[in-house]
Formats: sequence, structure tokens, C-alpha cells
Amino acid sequence: MPNGVRFVPVYFIVPVGIGAIVSGLVALRRALGQEAADLSRARTGVALGTTAVALTLAVIVWAIWELNQAYQ
Repeated sequence: MPNGVRFVPVYFIVPVGIGAIVSGLVALRRALGQEAADLSRARTGVALGTTAVALTLAVIVWAIWELNQAYQ
């Protein structure tokens, strides 16, 4: 498998997930004082960003653990 394909989670998904978390938190903070604001989109952004980062890091840790087990 080419290196570009193997490292897509590190170079693309993690920064986008972090961006989603930060954007969602900023939107939540701005909308808290407004009564008519719909907070569900901001909460969804935070939840999806957190999920993307957590799953990516879990897969990376799992892959490292499996490779260490394979070479022992």
C-alpha cells in the first residue's frame, strides 16, 4: 500500500476532526446567549469531530500494538 494511503488518517482526518471540534465549540459559545439559536448543529460538529479524532487515534494505537506483537 502506498505511503499516501497509509497516512491519510494522520494528515487529513485528525486535523479536520480537530477543526470540527474547535468550530463547534466556538459556535456553541456564540449561541449560548441567544434564545432562538439552534445548538444542535454545533453539538453535532463537536460530537462528530471528537468521534473522528478518537477513532483515528484508536486505529493508529491498535495498528502499532499489532505490529509490535507481530515482530516479537
